[in-house]
Amino acid sequence: MSLSLDGAKAEEFRRRIVEWYEAHGDRDLPWRRAKDGWSVLVATLMLRKTTVKQVVKVYEEFMRRYPTPQSLLSASEDEVEELIRPLGLQHQRAKHFVELAKVLVRRFGGRVPCSREVLPGVGDYAASEVLLRVYGRAEPLLDRNMIRVVERVFGVRSAKKRPHKDRAMWSFAESLVPEDPELAEKFNFGVLDFARKICTAEKPYCDACPTKDLCSYFSRPGGKQPPSKLH
Repeated sequence: MSLSLDGAKAEEFRRRIVEWYEAHGDRDLPWRRAKDGWSVLVATLMLRKTTVKQVVKVYEEFMRRYPTPQSLLSASEDEVEELIRPLGLQHQRAKHFVELAKVLVRRFGGRVPCSREVLPGVGDYAASEVLLRVYGRAEPLLDRNMIRVVERVFGVRSAKKRPHKDRAMWSFAESLVPEDPELAEKFNFGVLDFARKICTAEKPYCDACPTKDLCSYFSRPGGKQPPSKLH
């Protein structure tokens, strides 16, 4: 079945997440100050399958050495691999960075396009972050963390084995994002930080949650998985 969104609940959820982010979010992370497409993509690719703490150690030095896709083309894959070694998966990451830089320079003059162009190593999440951060589009940053929060609060779950590929889940998340670009950014970062600090995968800190009176997960005895599937 297709589930409709409770507008009043969604609006209150947006307000509380933005308010929580302004008070408790990680607003000083270096990549969150960036507004150009290359800086945003670099951070997004680095954050994949690693921790914020690890990326903080590497990101600023990477951007100092390679502030543009053109500057990365002067480096060898081995040099890039050595720099990002603390993140793990360094061979795969280095390969993606070099391939991405080549495509951006050759096809787009070094700029990141305002579209969902197929780029090396760039999936829906990374493309959405560029559209949100660089071009002011009201896009959701739908990863496993946002999916967990959305499923718990709104009592829905994806019908797909890979929810981040589920267009119904993307559509539901899109309906939650504020239209105002600044609020859209705060909301997205707020959900991601909230998922990491409060609405954790195991043993969420429900007593500290500012949305618990809105949350379907919290209201269910034993915190059982909500049954309503998105289609």
